[in-house]
Amino acid sequence: MNTLYRRLAILSVAALPLPCIAADNLQFSGTLLAPPGCTVSDKGGRIEVRFERNIAVNRIDGELYRQAIPYQIECPGAANAGITWHMRLTLKGADAHFEPAALKTSVNDLGIKVLLGGTPLIPNQPREIDVNASTPPVLEAVPVKLTGAALPSTDFTASALLMAELY
Repeated sequence: MNTLYRRLAILSVAALPLPCIAADNLQFSGTLLAPPGCTVSDKGGRIEVRFERNIAVNRIDGELYRQAIPYQIECPGAANAGITWHMRLTLKGADAHFEPAALKTSVNDLGIKVLLGGTPLIPNQPREIDVNASTPPVLEAVPVKLTGAALPSTDFTASALLMAELY
């Protein structure tokens, strides 16, 4: 009887499926590559937009006084990575209370609308751009005001952070 139990035990072990006692036969590996950091600047410095002409407060219409924004985007190492990256631009800043597509300025009821390729670059909303273009898309700034607002004769300022991100 003892040998019968031994034979049944041996047969039970032999009947187990082999994959559950075999070594792994599939392995995964790879290389992770984080996108390089990008710098947005005007020839390595701060991007300054100075409206050279005096701005007549009664003529601000969101078209007149449009001015190009000088900027370059540099992403060192992006071209050598062997990956086709995608890019998005984000204009980080407070929006004007009367126009969500314009930046707030130091003067109430006056804003600066930034245009990317002719359409508004809305503050705090990322926008995809063509990273493979030989030059970045045209950025422009144009003053806008609250309809009917009586703006004072004064200097004004506005500021924002222009970010470029590869993904």
